[in-house]
Amino acid sequence: MSILKSQVIIMLRRILARINNNFDQVLAGVSIIAIGASLLLDRKYFFWPPELVRPMNDQRLDVCIIALGLLIFVNAFIDQYNRAWRMTILVAGLWLMWILALIQLGHAYYAGQIRMAHTIIGDIVVSILCLHSIYES
Repeated sequence: MSILKSQVIIMLRRILARINNNFDQVLAGVSIIAIGASLLLDRKYFFWPPELVRPMNDQRLDVCIIALGLLIFVNAFIDQYNRAWRMTILVAGLWLMWILALIQLGHAYYAGQIRMAHTIIGDIVVSILCLHSIYES
């Protein structure tokens, strides 16, 4: 019983060490997953311009955002990672956050929805986390 307990403790310490070593990447992945889930649940989040409402609120895009967040999150725990793969998914996360911020900025400015300001700030912060993870890798 004590051998199993010590192995679990060792495994937890390794997981916590990986989280500590890649905290920015873990936080960025979890944030992107949460943003994707939020967009998936809110089917009428994007409303401007009216011609692009359906494509911007497409569930497939939301699922892709969640999948990208999962890739970033899981990649933080891989011990022998491929640097090119890590850079690719982090750059994709960085661009995704900037695209979302620009779309939300368009909503705030052109549609007069200043309530989008806090989500723009959040997207920029997550993109900075991705950028810092790219720099550190």
